[in-house]
Amino acid sequence: MRSQRMHSDIVLSWSLSVRGARAGVLSRLLRAAGSVENALDRPPGEAAALAGAEVPDVAALLDPSPPTGLAEARRRLEKSGSRVVTICDAEYPALLREAPDPPPVLFVRGQPLGDAPVVALVGSRRATRAGLEAARLVASGLARAGVVVVSGFAHGVDAASHDAALEAGGETWGVLGCGVDVPYPAMHERLRARMLEGGALLSELPPGTPPEAWHFPVRNRIIAGCARIVVVVEAALKSGSLITARCAAEAGRDVAAVPGPVIGDWASGSNALLKDGAILVRDAADVLRELPDEDLCRLRPGGIPGQAAAPGPPADPDAARVFLALDCAEPRDADALAAETGLPAHRLSAALVLLELEGLAEALPGAFFARRRPRA
Repeated sequence: MRSQRMHSDIVLSWSLSVRGARAGVLSRLLRAAGSVENALDRPPGEAAALAGAEVPDVAALLDPSPPTGLAEARRRLEKSGSRVVTICDAEYPALLREAPDPPPVLFVRGQPLGDAPVVALVGSRRATRAGLEAARLVASGLARAGVVVVSGFAHGVDAASHDAALEAGGETWGVLGCGVDVPYPAMHERLRARMLEGGALLSELPPGTPPEAWHFPVRNRIIAGCARIVVVVEAALKSGSLITARCAAEAGRDVAAVPGPVIGDWASGSNALLKDGAILVRDAADVLRELPDEDLCRLRPGGIPGQAAAPGPPADPDAARVFLALDCAEPRDADALAAETGLPAHRLSAALVLLELEGLAEALPGAFFARRRPRA
């Protein structure tokens, strides 16, 4: 049996030396073996078969030589209070594990990564005031509903999204283009401290890795991989946010965008996404309506405890979907609700009855329905 120190050093060695195609081999091996220990205990031939690779490609992974920088990476890991999460660990984000190119190893600093639904919010580093307000509106609503908001911890839309999620009492993850212990961007030190208490910082790069320009497009696949839906706010045609959107589409995830002005080019990329069929987002409810039933069941009913917030979606998936399609001010008939939710008549009727019984909806004259206003 290997010691915990040896186990940690092997994983650190992988993070320092395994890149490109070998990272894909390592990810497949760890997923198939179920744990690092099981993977290391396999004979090379058996491990190669599990990973769908050639024996020479796997042999070096099973007994890696200590790479340059191992001691420093270990020191920085321990000093920063960070931890290593491999693709076969329970804490590793479930959706990221299913993405086309998941990193075999993540470094995490902050709170444990939970299993709540995850939505990404990305956009311009030089966002306008309207773009920042839109990001905050969507992020705060998602956080109140119990959705994890993931973004890239950059200036602009990213920072506004993280900040709004924390202010709403929610959880947020920042995916970095540097090591989790590197203070970048320097201006985000206060936000970084808050995120470590109300969320986490993630990176596939070893501790101490400085930010490089090429790190950021590569890390975008992790943002997209973690999320069920990627929402783009105010992106130009050559924005890095469109790389994240493309990664999401390649991973089979939904892409959404907040519409922006047609004058000027700061929202030309996000508007182009809408033209190409992206989901139009005006607020958090537009995003929540697109979540699958398995995520709707895990939303937080009632909003944030202790706050005078409007009630959240019920636990029943059909009722939650109808609840999100209803509005307090604009009653809707059954045909409109059926078109919005995609539910057949018998399931729509049952969901409306459940919402009425729970005091979340009310039937109005003319066979119209509305969300019940929260009591003051």
